[in-house]
Amino acid sequence: MMLKRIRKLLNEPAFQEAPLVVLARVARLAVLVGLGRKPEFELVSGGARMQVPADLRYTTVSAFLLRDQVEPELKHLDQFVAKGDIFVDVGANIGLFSLKMAPRAARIVAVEPGKEAGDLLQENVGLNRFQNVTLVRKGLADAPGRAALFHNPVGDDPQAFSLVNDGAATEAEDVEITTLDALVAELGLPRVDSIKIDVEGAEQRVLAGGLKTISAYHPLIIFEMNCPALLSSGGDPAAPWNTLAGLGYHFFRLKWDGTLTPLGARPTEFCNIIARHPQGRATAA
Repeated sequence: MMLKRIRKLLNEPAFQEAPLVVLARVARLAVLVGLGRKPEFELVSGGARMQVPADLRYTTVSAFLLRDQVEPELKHLDQFVAKGDIFVDVGANIGLFSLKMAPRAARIVAVEPGKEAGDLLQENVGLNRFQNVTLVRKGLADAPGRAALFHNPVGDDPQAFSLVNDGAATEAEDVEITTLDALVAELGLPRVDSIKIDVEGAEQRVLAGGLKTISAYHPLIIFEMNCPALLSSGGDPAAPWNTLAGLGYHFFRLKWDGTLTPLGARPTEFCNIIARHPQGRATAA
């Protein structure tokens, strides 16, 4: 397991760009975790500060070592969220996307139903005293009610928790769920400019509960495709793509250098997709 983690780290673009910086963070993380102290750091230089648990699970290691270079969508998020935007972060986890955009966006709605991740998200928002971030301690789906949030055991980490059971979950927590359309109405949002959906296989349920909002405002949407949890549960990996295509969206993959590559066909591998509507804003200012 440790060798696998080391190999993965060596292949990360962030490590290859600044290996000494990342190795220094490795040493510091080891000391802090050994002392039982929550690591605290700037997500980007001069930007929001955040804390992660004093452990060596995926969320802690990836965020502390790689910062906003965990994935290209986070690294280049300012391409898709303009100054003054309303950004809905669905599956906010501990707040990487929300914290990065809080100094830039007019308003952020950070949606996270899990208790462990939601508590850390709340602490991180409070750490920065952000007044433009609204925390929603619920899940988003296709109908309001209650549901099981399964603790899918990928890395024993909240980033893998989902309304979809991957078949290996032995624990779950009961959470309240609502829909994107209901949430927009409840919060009185005048529009939605961009949405990130990272819900470990439940993307179609989020989209189904937000068709009114999406059809009205044509927000830019970043979402996961072919999540392993969805495939393990026998779900339809084509559903989110087909739903957005039916609404007139076009699809792109984001490269590490920030360029977008148009997609003419649905990918079959696990990846993130940028969905953009011709009537929506092309890029952020």
